[in-house]
Amino acid sequence: MRRTFFLILAFLVSTNCLRASADSTRQRRFQKLADEMRLKKPKLKEGDYEVRIWNRQSLQYGDAQMLYRLIKRKETFTVTKSIILWNKHEFKHATEFNSNRPVTVELWQKLLQHNILTLPDMTALRDQLFPKPEKDSTWNVIEPDGTVSVKAKRKRNKWIIIGDGEGYYFQVFGKDSYHDYEYSNPLGYVKEKTEIIELCNVVAILHDLAPAFQSTQ
Repeated sequence: MRRTFFLILAFLVSTNCLRASADSTRQRRFQKLADEMRLKKPKLKEGDYEVRIWNRQSLQYGDAQMLYRLIKRKETFTVTKSIILWNKHEFKHATEFNSNRPVTVELWQKLLQHNILTLPDMTALRDQLFPKPEKDSTWNVIEPDGTVSVKAKRKRNKWIIIGDGEGYYFQVFGKDSYHDYEYSNPLGYVKEKTEIIELCNVVAILHDLAPAFQSTQ
């Protein structure tokens, strides 16, 4: 029993270490890309935030193909969008665009309602996305001839796994704080998992930002 306990403990520790290592690698990768795009670490005052949302297309070269940059300062809120081009695995250049529609503090308030500053990483939703199979239920039935038969009802959880697609990596910078999280194919998963609030919030954030860069013509 003690041996089993220590094996489970060792597994949990190793899993957390692997996750921490992956998070560190991810941060270094996107920091390198930010440096290549000449994006400096934000210098913020109390109550100010900068949120970077990197979009990665799995069938294209590079760590990201698009970046939303949200900057909230005392009385202002701005959003820009950068298109990132690659020469295979090497960064080529990025072109930044200002929003072509008015962006107001009200949009920032909507994003706060979707918990943009505090959402968890998608890995925290694993049990909701991929629930363990439920046990089949059984019961006894007495037949008309007096015999007893066992009836069973099989339960099947609905699973969906999306391979190729797109991912979104969020970086949240505050005056003395930093938080990041990543979601893979949120637009696809939310169609089947509408009950997962965090997933709905990520999709709502993306939907709220998209109109800022739609043509006004």
